[in-house]
Amino acid sequence: MNKNQYNQLIIKYYSRRQGMKIMTFSAIRHNRRSKTFRLSTTAMLVSGLLFGAETAFSATVSSTDTPSEEGNNAVALKGITVWGQAPTEDTASYTAQDVTVASKLPTALKDIPQSVSVVTRQRIEDQNLTTLDDALQQVTGVTVTRNNTSTSQFRSRGFHLNASIDGVPVYSALGGSEQFDLGIYDRVEVLRGPAALLSGSGEPGGSVNVVTKKPRDHFALSGALSAGSWDNYRSELDVTGPLNDSGTLRARAVGIWQDRDFFYDKTHQEKKVFYGVVEYDLTPDTTLSLTFTDQIDNIDALSYGLPSYDGKKNYALLDVSRSLNTAPEWAYFNTHTQEYVAGLEQRFNNGWTLTGKFRYLNKDTPYSDISPRGVGVDPDTNTLSYSWVRKYDYEYHRHALDLYAGGPFSLFGREHQALIGYNYDDYQEQYTGGRTWGALASQPGISLFDSSAVQQYDVVATQGKRTRTIQNGFYGQTRLKVLDSFTWVVGGRVSNFSVKERDIYPAEPTTWKKTLSESGEFTPYTGLIYELTPQISVYGSYSEIFAPNDEKNAQGTTLDPRKGEQYEVGVKGSFYDGALNASLALFRVEEVNRALSDPNYPDGNDNGESVYIAGGKARSEGVEAEISGSPLPGWDITAGYAFLTSRYLDGTETEAYSLDEPKHSFKLWSHYRVQSGALDGLGLGAGLYAVSHYSGDRTNGDDRVQGGYALVNATVSYPINKNFTVSLNAENLTDRKYYESIGTRGTYNIYGAPRNFTLSLRAKF
Repeated sequence: MNKNQYNQLIIKYYSRRQGMKIMTFSAIRHNRRSKTFRLSTTAMLVSGLLFGAETAFSATVSSTDTPSEEGNNAVALKGITVWGQAPTEDTASYTAQDVTVASKLPTALKDIPQSVSVVTRQRIEDQNLTTLDDALQQVTGVTVTRNNTSTSQFRSRGFHLNASIDGVPVYSALGGSEQFDLGIYDRVEVLRGPAALLSGSGEPGGSVNVVTKKPRDHFALSGALSAGSWDNYRSELDVTGPLNDSGTLRARAVGIWQDRDFFYDKTHQEKKVFYGVVEYDLTPDTTLSLTFTDQIDNIDALSYGLPSYDGKKNYALLDVSRSLNTAPEWAYFNTHTQEYVAGLEQRFNNGWTLTGKFRYLNKDTPYSDISPRGVGVDPDTNTLSYSWVRKYDYEYHRHALDLYAGGPFSLFGREHQALIGYNYDDYQEQYTGGRTWGALASQPGISLFDSSAVQQYDVVATQGKRTRTIQNGFYGQTRLKVLDSFTWVVGGRVSNFSVKERDIYPAEPTTWKKTLSESGEFTPYTGLIYELTPQISVYGSYSEIFAPNDEKNAQGTTLDPRKGEQYEVGVKGSFYDGALNASLALFRVEEVNRALSDPNYPDGNDNGESVYIAGGKARSEGVEAEISGSPLPGWDITAGYAFLTSRYLDGTETEAYSLDEPKHSFKLWSHYRVQSGALDGLGLGAGLYAVSHYSGDRTNGDDRVQGGYALVNATVSYPINKNFTVSLNAENLTDRKYYESIGTRGTYNIYGAPRNFTLSLRAKF
């Protein structure tokens, strides 16, 4: 099959999947007097994707009088500039033409000198992914470590990940603090490796950019109902369209409700989500957008996992039923999150855009629970002891501003790109509450299998603190086209960072005390891309790390900032006009002043706060390989392998520093949709998730180790008619018993889910 034949098949496939008609450009060829133009097959495909996604966009076209190969009556296209970035929904694709996670400007994966992965809307629906945990679990080289029923930690290359929402950075390690349901997003973009250029201070593991769904210029309605194992019920409704005849005012609303139990006893969750966005074209080149998101997430008997055995078994992992939950029924963890976003985009005729976004987030999290002592379970009696009962109310407030301008410019006869911007983030966190220390001393030897014996004590608030973190900085980046096949990406950022805190309870609020301040911190970035062929390029990049520590030592002093650097080289390929992407990367990351838990304070200080010490110089290095997209019409695939090693370099520790990340990981998902015949539209998918062993801290002889394992997942779907599709998803088909997260002696050791099924009905109009 030659390239043109493949493109024609792709065009036919997308038009069938999206229920649209793609006009062949031979039908709009006219004579030179009309000054219309002819597009290549590649341009036809791109245009089909854009129009098929029904994305509002504007284009500038210049034509020449150069005769085409088909005669003097046709004119060839000289250049086209498209504003905005097409969404991935309704493209039936597992890859994206462009991403913004590495730059504010939409950039092809092949043109980014770092490793990037994308989880598209099509893959989200095929695999029935509903949380960010689910999505990142599928990404090459990313490890998801669950803290409890509600929150998780995400790591790549031995370090935590940062986050941004529609390009606006979140200045903290990505965890559970600002996650919304996956149903409001078009895609998830993941950059592995430092992303200090756009976010300033941040985690070296990389950055996750979640892209929200946008309004369409035509009416569309979709929804889904699903029922799964352990009484997992979920419904989604998504409606969008124009609000006036001209289509200049558009809106979209998404509603989600979920009510579920879990494979472990007692825990119950109810989630309600509303997402609404309005876009208004003030002029043909100026667009105002307003967004509101509200999510309520209430969890009863929240589980923090299981303790380990005690020293009699070297603190090894428990071998018990996966349904065991040591949390009492009275424990709870509730969150209410609201987010407001205002955006303004101005487009100019020279190809530049000026964009401003303001984001306000408010979150309230009251919770109450217990903590087992860090001595483990007695294997002879299957009993354990608890150390305290706690009850807290956390509040979070964030004001974030992001302003940037970007576009093309000409220099020495070549076209280049430039980006310049400023962002500001004001994050305030406060808590009030307390712990009842030693209250459970009168209840020693509680059965591992009877947490109901743990009494609910009346915890009185004894402390409260407010912390305010302000970050801001200027950043810039240029993409210089040195030669036709050689691009130099260079940029940098100047960052300012400050932290202050004050006590707010039980006495009157005290004065602010500055605990950390850094200013004028410069973090450079550079990368080289050499195009071997139009489809294959090689690259190398260098980036620096700056990440202030907010952890404190036993004296209450904040640890020095973490600093480091990353080197990465690799090769990338983009085939079949971007329908299939592949990459191979080698990397090395080095960092100093990594915060480590102080072994002299395993239960924290007298206020219940964790205590840390600064680690020495650490290094992680490895290899990542990935392929994603559509090698043939109807067949979508994503496969990724990662190899990772980590260690300390100066003798401060005796082993690897990221033990809970496997050395080897392989993730595969393949889906095929029948293209014709009696089974036209039938979808069949299967996946493999395989990792080598990982463990908890072993410096004291602890033996909490999870051996390597593999999980098999699958799906089958069938379109009942053009509007309704029914699907069945299965996870862990072989019912493999394993710990997906390894924690401490006392808690955070969490089993992976047993074999489970979800039946879904999706509708699109």
